[in-house]
Amino acid sequence: MEVNEQLSYLKAEYERHKIMSEENITSQKNFLKSESEYKSALAKHTGLQKQLIMLNISPEQVKNGNIVSTVSVKAPISGSVTKVNVTKGAYVSPASAILEIIDNDHVHLELSVFEKDIMKVKKGQRITFTIPEASQETFKAEVHLVGTSIDENRTIKVHGHLEEEGKENFLTGMFVEANIITEDIQEKALPNTAIVTIEDSPNVLVLEKKEGDTYYFSQKVVTVSDEHDGFSIIQEADSFAPKTQFLTKGTYNLIGE
Repeated sequence: MEVNEQLSYLKAEYERHKIMSEENITSQKNFLKSESEYKSALAKHTGLQKQLIMLNISPEQVKNGNIVSTVSVKAPISGSVTKVNVTKGAYVSPASAILEIIDNDHVHLELSVFEKDIMKVKKGQRITFTIPEASQETFKAEVHLVGTSIDENRTIKVHGHLEEEGKENFLTGMFVEANIITEDIQEKALPNTAIVTIEDSPNVLVLEKKEGDTYYFSQKVVTVSDEHDGFSIIQEADSFAPKTQFLTKGTYNLIGE
């Protein structure tokens, strides 16, 4: 309010000296002095006005004499308060964190990928993940950002965006186990339960014929080239007829017998 009152006077003085200077009635020194005082007061007035706005105090209300003794601190985001770091009456410096607010409306996935694997990870790749402590369901996401620095434990952060995140009650801080799909291949495979390893040799049971309630199987040795998500790729897949049937449950018991 004080600077605002001074500003009106200094502005009038500046404009008066400006006119007098143009008509060579006053010295250039007096004009420059009035100009400097006015612009200095204007800069101070503008700075104080911006500070009031940052505090959510209306400068116009202050000019009208409405002085407030308390100020409401508004959070920059909406959400849930998860931490309160101060107590009533405590001194708070500008660098102090008063409280923590978490907005769960848009949850992200943050993964730690080992240095040896990071060259395979690209933006747009699919992610499948589970939350072991909460659910056995598999969820989907997509690689949105790959970190550019290596942490102390030699891992790189990978940022993922969730698919259909609104359907699940994800919470910040949940531990996840994730797979980043870096390559897609199509191969013929069998469930892991259909394969029994005997003396380091994987074996399967192939249905030869069925007579009433009696099933006849033959035991075949196969070679497993890879395994993923409960399925094993067998190299001899093309040697079996397209409609070949395999025993997928109880294989170990029959071969053991």
